[in-house]
Amino acid sequence: MGRLLLLVCSLLLANIVCAQSHGLRFSSHEVVPEKRTSLNLTPDEPLCLGQTTDISFELSFTPHLETYFGYILRLVTNNNQNIDIVYNQKLRRFNAVIGETVSGEFEIDSVQLYSQWSKLKLTLNPASQEVSFFLNQRPIGKGKANISSSTCYQIIFGTNDYPGFKITDIPPMNIRDIRISEGNKGIAYFPLSESSGPVALDSVKQRKATVSNAGWIKPRHQNWVQAAAITTKGSASVAFDKKNERLFIVAKDSLYQYSFRNGQLSGVLLATRRDTLSPGSQSVYDDKNGVLYNINIDEKLVSAYQPQANRWSQEFTAGPLTIYWQANKFISPADSALYIIGGYGQLQYRNDVQRYSFATREWETIDVKGDFLMPRYLAALGTSEACDTAWLIGGFGSKTGDQTINPRHTYDLLSFDVKTRSFKSLFSLKEPARPFCFANSLVIDGAARQYYALIHPIDRFNSALQLMKGSLQSPEYELMADSIPYAFHDIESFADLYYCAASKKLVAVTLFTDKNNVSSVKIYTLDFPPNKLAVVEPPKAAASNDWIWFLVAGGLVAGGVLLMMWRRRQLRQAQQAKMYTPPPAVASAVAVGQSDAVAGIAQEPAMQKEAAAIYLFGPFEVFDKEGNDITKLFTPLLRELFLLILTYTVKDGKGIASEKLYETLWGDKPLKDARNNFSVNVVKLKGILEKVGECHIGKESGKWKFDVLHNSIRVDYQHYSDLVSNAGSSTSKALAQELVQVAGRGAFLGTMHYSWLDDIKSEVSGKTTDILLNYISRADLNTEAEFIIRAANCIFIFDQLNEDALAWKCKGLILLGRHGMAKDAYLKFAKEYRENYGQEFDQSFADVTGQ
Repeated sequence: MGRLLLLVCSLLLANIVCAQSHGLRFSSHEVVPEKRTSLNLTPDEPLCLGQTTDISFELSFTPHLETYFGYILRLVTNNNQNIDIVYNQKLRRFNAVIGETVSGEFEIDSVQLYSQWSKLKLTLNPASQEVSFFLNQRPIGKGKANISSSTCYQIIFGTNDYPGFKITDIPPMNIRDIRISEGNKGIAYFPLSESSGPVALDSVKQRKATVSNAGWIKPRHQNWVQAAAITTKGSASVAFDKKNERLFIVAKDSLYQYSFRNGQLSGVLLATRRDTLSPGSQSVYDDKNGVLYNINIDEKLVSAYQPQANRWSQEFTAGPLTIYWQANKFISPADSALYIIGGYGQLQYRNDVQRYSFATREWETIDVKGDFLMPRYLAALGTSEACDTAWLIGGFGSKTGDQTINPRHTYDLLSFDVKTRSFKSLFSLKEPARPFCFANSLVIDGAARQYYALIHPIDRFNSALQLMKGSLQSPEYELMADSIPYAFHDIESFADLYYCAASKKLVAVTLFTDKNNVSSVKIYTLDFPPNKLAVVEPPKAAASNDWIWFLVAGGLVAGGVLLMMWRRRQLRQAQQAKMYTPPPAVASAVAVGQSDAVAGIAQEPAMQKEAAAIYLFGPFEVFDKEGNDITKLFTPLLRELFLLILTYTVKDGKGIASEKLYETLWGDKPLKDARNNFSVNVVKLKGILEKVGECHIGKESGKWKFDVLHNSIRVDYQHYSDLVSNAGSSTSKALAQELVQVAGRGAFLGTMHYSWLDDIKSEVSGKTTDILLNYISRADLNTEAEFIIRAANCIFIFDQLNEDALAWKCKGLILLGRHGMAKDAYLKFAKEYRENYGQEFDQSFADVTGQ
């Protein structure tokens, strides 16, 4: 009885986990071939299938990419027969191929293909020597194949390097729930529900499939990812263009926009700079007419952005603090009007409903009907698709509106009908154990009658935003995904939530304006639908010893939940290490035995932080003439622009062509807009670099270059390049020591992930490894053991599974009498090798050390 209950609880937990969003995302033509994804179901030996067998899986494509041609699935038999499913982008058609013959063709509707899952299946029939193909249970093709009851198969999704059948062309796709059944009996099921690592597990017979360049889907639905961060002058505000999936950031002297389709952040300086940006002002985008508005509620002014003139239609005057902090807003296309609801200021909560007509340019406070709206702020508002109904939930306020008379949280949900101008109270959420308020917007799922919101406590500065999903018909709700750090002070902070329907992403934005009137804006994304953390409570035990089994089952469930929480925290920390603002900590790979504290070896002094310096090894850092860290002045766009010019200048001394810059940074824009963006941002970049030292960014022979004048700035990459060019065929000790000092700081731009940078990183890694191994192989181990260990550690930064570096490190440690540390280094290496390649390291400790 107890064992049965334990099994039931375990299966229930497994079902809940698999019910959440999962699968494997394949990197494709958007990256270089060696970075593309492969899933090999048969890495150790082929799968022999004697009876009729079904192989099924679910497929979707990743939207908003350029190239989709390629192989989805390839089977290769032991008699060299290939069976493929291939996508022909030109014809927008899938081909089922046996050998060199197309045995079936089919199409998947674009809406289905890019936003939903389709089930594909192929049936291998050795008796009739036929392969049949199916789409969503519908036959789409059949053909003869050279198969029999003794045929064995290699089964590979995505790229593969199988001799004679190598593939690098694959579409950007998502795969999940791979099932193999032989003779109507399930023999393998790969749900692809992993969150990390190069291995996918079969839940039937515990087979291990290997994955290269894995893009696991599950954490993308669980962990918010910081997509961009900028700082700008004035009290910034944001607005969302849902049709084109872009976020506008309205600043005092600039206008930025971030595209969620290509991940590009761009900005322009306004032709006419505003003297002030009123605290508490908000922005909104009119989706119907394609107009961006900035709103000053206190002055009752609405200013439209004029893109041709690159200016705002009206200026706001500097005034006292707003009395409409955290007000809610929406645009109603039906009457072409902007509605403002609630707010707070000067010790007063408000329940005004204000209306601005875009047609007449008149502003009014309207009389509303229906149920009473308690004065409040920090509520959330969302609308129906037609924007004729708005839902308002929660907030903080009081019945009288007076902050001194019983202020409190409220959790009521009301609807507002634009046509009748009336409120209707729907229900209230249950009072939570820990009170919370809301970010400014609700995301409404009208078809499911659900909403999504961000909630947060308001009793602390170091707060956090938590996603919740609720019903528009009942007071139940549940918490989703992980949390987002949020610096909260009601008159200095703002948070909002949006939804990209085409990209299927939720977007969270946080703003904080400091005492110097500088706004920090952070943008986060989460793939939709979000996952939740499931907790299973076993039923109450009967009055018998079975309570022990329930306790064990509960412990396993709790342990699984804690493990998931730990993984989520680790993933979030890893993702935060990739963020640009503030500058990241050193992100160089601490490979096997890399830490000299572990090795017991005195570290050669690292390069000291100094004035007028630019570091590309380790974290990207820039120091001005006085030695101040000014890295934070580089926005993501400015940083990538600078690195493009700098790295291409150092690499060949020639620089980078304008066309290459435009294509890399503004490939989605017309040439005229790309030139304007470049002109604006290169001026900003020059202003920052003037603080570092004497330098020049200019065009020479048609290419943009970065030159340091009078040796006034130390650039570690330039120093590295000079060392490498002087290395020759025989590396001197002095050069090797200098190289370790420069490159030992960390991986080259280790936290920067640009596709154009991959080849440069690869070249730096290869040259560093080759030069240091060249020296180590000729060095006297008896007299230079300590430096050889330092050099091996440096190699591990760039190639964490370099077997030669492991051998020299272990030999050096043994020579110095540190046998235990040598063995530890070997065991860690073997563990890393197993985790990366899915197989054991084939050399023993004695083989490595030569003992």
